[in-house]
Amino acid sequence: MKTTAKAQRVYDDGRVVDLDTLQQWTSSAPQVASVEPQPDGTVQVTALKPGSTIITVNADEASGEATLEVTEATGARLLSLQVSPTIASVPVGITQQFTAQGSYSDGTTVDVTSSATWTSSNTAIATVSSTGLGTGVAGGGPVTITATLADVSGTAQLSVTGWTSAGSMSTSRYNHTATRLDSGRVLITGGRNGTTTLSSAELYDPATHAWSPVSAMSKSRFDHAALLLSDGYVLVTGGVGALTSVEMYDPANNAWYEVSPMSGGRYGHTMTLLPSGQVLVTGGTDGTNASATAEVFEPLANIWLKSSLMSTARFHHTATLLPSGKVLVSGGTNASGSLSSAEVYDPATNSWAPAATMVTSHSHHAATLLSSGKVLISGGQSVTGPSSSELYDPATNSWSAAGSMVESRSRHTATLLASGQVLVAGGDGSSYYNTAELYNPATSSWSATVSMAASRGAHTATPLLSGRVLVVGGEDGTNPLATAEVYVP
Repeated sequence: MKTTAKAQRVYDDGRVVDLDTLQQWTSSAPQVASVEPQPDGTVQVTALKPGSTIITVNADEASGEATLEVTEATGARLLSLQVSPTIASVPVGITQQFTAQGSYSDGTTVDVTSSATWTSSNTAIATVSSTGLGTGVAGGGPVTITATLADVSGTAQLSVTGWTSAGSMSTSRYNHTATRLDSGRVLITGGRNGTTTLSSAELYDPATHAWSPVSAMSKSRFDHAALLLSDGYVLVTGGVGALTSVEMYDPANNAWYEVSPMSGGRYGHTMTLLPSGQVLVTGGTDGTNASATAEVFEPLANIWLKSSLMSTARFHHTATLLPSGKVLVSGGTNASGSLSSAEVYDPATNSWAPAATMVTSHSHHAATLLSSGKVLISGGQSVTGPSSSELYDPATNSWSAAGSMVESRSRHTATLLASGQVLVAGGDGSSYYNTAELYNPATSSWSATVSMAASRGAHTATPLLSGRVLVVGGEDGTNPLATAEVYVP
């Protein structure tokens, strides 16, 4: 219920004059009754719940007060609270103001933001002040923000974009692999811990944010490759310490099986699942020379089939499956340095064809297939442009510049988000980075986003079924890392 009150100044000579200009009014118990000063000197008082409050007015050096008793309403009752905005999203450390509107039985609507009691369902992700100001604490959500007044509540949802801890592996590692299984869990294999090459493997469960050890591989390896096969098994090939070795992991039985070895030993190579269910392996190095060889694995027959040679030997390049079913191989390095050449593999003819030359050379870069069917190349080691990015258009077999990243980086990760944007995280350049940035294909522009807790390069990034991104391990220039973080878009 609302009412209007006024204040009068009483002079020594007995005169009584109404105050007719804006005055400072306060309520000692705003949860009982709120005050809204008016330009004509009066105040609009809104009774909110039973109780007692002191209404005070300050005018120049004089003041006055009155006690207001709010009794149980016999007329207008608070029927509902509407919190606005109903759905909101903020980055870590940024605020969002919520408001609460009360609807009463007499048809009136009152702003009760300052008199309601505000709570957050998870203060580790987002907090809310007594005035409805929400603050992002850590990536996650949505968190339920609740406003309550006179036993009536209204809610809103607040999500926080950014990074949140995903615990730690039992072993620090970099140059490992990460593969999302059909179950949604993520398998981490091998890698390097200082001077030690690892055979161990671990499993991350997004549902519980927990890590657990699984059976170790038969061979220790790093700078190897892994992918999920059509039947749910994980294929692991090559790597330092296991050049020709190939193993297959069975998630249902937590078991590894050795399968036919590759014809050539390699690390720093790529592996691509073809639409046929076969697997294309390209390039790499045996530790002495870069390789131009490629071979195709047939999982059902457990045999390797020779492919024709690439035109250029290369390692630490990228391979991207195009919508056409062909595979784009780009950049990398060999004895001549970072490469700007690219070529396309056609599974139908088991042959290679040259693609247009990139705008600049790239190695230790990242390649991401966009929703448009174009391929984004980001960063990498290059004399001419370590912060550069470019787009390949398969329809026109052409490359075009896509702007410079906020940070020059290589050995980073680049992950396509559900929004169509690309998240680039970590890597190294002038130092090791904890920074992250987003590429927006709609504007072909880069912008910084919330940084990770740890600087890391040679890590992995895996899109989870939830649309979030799991970043694992890596090194910070001094130590290998066991920590993991999840990015919440």
